[in-house]
Amino acid sequence: MQFALVFNSVLSAKYRSSRSVRAMVCAVFCAMSAIEAANAGPSLNLEQLIGIGLNENAYILASRDQVAAAKGDATIARAYPNPDVGGQLGRSKERNTLTPLSGQVYNITMAQPIEIPMVRSARIDAADEIVKATDANRQSFEDDSVARIKLAYYELLRRDAEALATTEDLTLTQQIRDRVALRHKVGESPKFDLIRADTEMLNARKNMDAAKLRVEQAKANLRLAVGHPLPEGWVVQGSLPKSVKLPPKETLKAELLSRNPTLMKTEAEQRAAEHRLSMEKSLRLPKIALIAEREVDPTQQYSRGGLVMTIPLWDLRSGQISKAKAELSSTKHQLNAQRLSFSESLDATYQLYQIASNQVRVLETELLSQAAAAQRIAESAYRYGERGILEWLDAQRTYRAARNELIAARFDLATVSVEIDRLRSISHQAANPAGASTAQGSSQLPDF
Repeated sequence: MQFALVFNSVLSAKYRSSRSVRAMVCAVFCAMSAIEAANAGPSLNLEQLIGIGLNENAYILASRDQVAAAKGDATIARAYPNPDVGGQLGRSKERNTLTPLSGQVYNITMAQPIEIPMVRSARIDAADEIVKATDANRQSFEDDSVARIKLAYYELLRRDAEALATTEDLTLTQQIRDRVALRHKVGESPKFDLIRADTEMLNARKNMDAAKLRVEQAKANLRLAVGHPLPEGWVVQGSLPKSVKLPPKETLKAELLSRNPTLMKTEAEQRAAEHRLSMEKSLRLPKIALIAEREVDPTQQYSRGGLVMTIPLWDLRSGQISKAKAELSSTKHQLNAQRLSFSESLDATYQLYQIASNQVRVLETELLSQAAAAQRIAESAYRYGERGILEWLDAQRTYRAARNELIAARFDLATVSVEIDRLRSISHQAANPAGASTAQGSSQLPDF
């Protein structure tokens, strides 16, 4: 972009009158462009950015570790209780005998708790459901991360398109200013036209500088969304989608209710709460432990066996059961609220998708082409003296507004498709929006 401005400023200084100067500047411009392309960093497409984010983002790796921790808890839930082993060692001596016997005595005791089968199965089932809930939470976090990467990627494409458009506007405005200056020099145009052209050129330069800053800000947002350092001098590859095809709304709603990870997490938590309630009720049953004991003294030895039973006489676990019931009721209400919320969100997002698709179609097929034609007509009329500079500048501003609206409409279409993919949990399946008919390396805007 900077080389193009230098190129245009040199041509404007010479009024494009010398072929040798123009050929020399073109050669310099091509050489500098080749050097810039050689020094540019790698081009990253959306699939590569998502791959870096999913494999290198520390938060995503931490969420996967949480799933491993939940699986460890499930392994703990399957463990059997360890036996308790104890022993004593001492000496004994008979009393009230003429020849007392003395020697060592010892005893060994072992107790093995016996789990209640209903308690064990409920505990294992609850732990397995917690694993499913944790994995669904990981999936939800990854979907959100992929959606953030996509939004930041499309935001950068939008800012690149706007920066390219402002550069083209500045080039055209400089050409207009040079023509007006030449006509003013020969006395065919008043001073007012030259002042107006200078003002337009300054405004175009201001817009270009602001667009460049927005590009750098969008790059920073994309690096933050990826969550890992990117190569030096990297650039993005791709273009904003021109169209997005989605299934009918009812199909989308069915996919949302069956695949959304947030709903799957809440459903797993509800099943886990049911198993915990069953476990708390089963814990009211008496607990049993088998006991085996052996005792040896200088004259006798004993072997005993028995059991110990814990009778729930005072503590009937009423508080634990009430808590489990409240947690189960809470998860049920939360699940119903989430289903309603996601359904309403899908309805609103689908309406935004229809609005954005219609805007892109109208702008591409009607408004932008008409604005471009009006600009060409105004330019020809000014060139032949039939219209003033104001009509030409107004037509140019109209074309700019239509072009910027098309860029914004395509960005809105991309963001809506990303949100729908996030709700359906298909962000990992396709980097481009579902059904988007885009071509890599294609121009951001149609040619007119």
